[in-house]
Amino acid sequence: METSIEKFRGILKGNTLIVDEPQAIEWLKSRGYGSGEVQRSLKFHEALYLLEQNKLEVVDRKNKTLSFDELLRRAEKYDNKVLYKYLIYRDLRNRGYIVVDGYGLGIDFNVYERGGFPNDTPKILVFGLCEGVSISFEELIKVLKVAQANRKMLVLTVIDRRNEVVYYTISRLV
Repeated sequence: METSIEKFRGILKGNTLIVDEPQAIEWLKSRGYGSGEVQRSLKFHEALYLLEQNKLEVVDRKNKTLSFDELLRRAEKYDNKVLYKYLIYRDLRNRGYIVVDGYGLGIDFNVYERGGFPNDTPKILVFGLCEGVSISFEELIKVLKVAQANRKMLVLTVIDRRNEVVYYTISRLV
């Protein structure tokens, strides 16, 4: 039976957003949001997305309800790349992909092909950059080697100056 939920509450505790309502936990888990079984911990980009989608109400320890902008400001204290991660995350989610955190080396996200979650493994690794920020060729080669070793497609995702997301597939290193 499909779990349906109108809106749920998350509590911001430092750099973690915690959801502890059982129905919300099940809804989040079934859609690939957050981590944890007893309570669900959401990353800032996930929380911002769910807040924008009007699924999540965020409160701080003093029970003050936070707006999108207030949550973003607080998140930027912990992660100066949170805005670009959110923009990439939002774009991929809006395109119908399930997006989970990457695993180091600058890989921001693992992306499941449409319909692949939760039974398959993620097939796409997303490496995000902002336009105008340089990256060394060696660093890019390292990330590509990780993708190839794991038989995944590497997608270089660039946030341009208008905050639009542009995707480049890097497919092969001979």
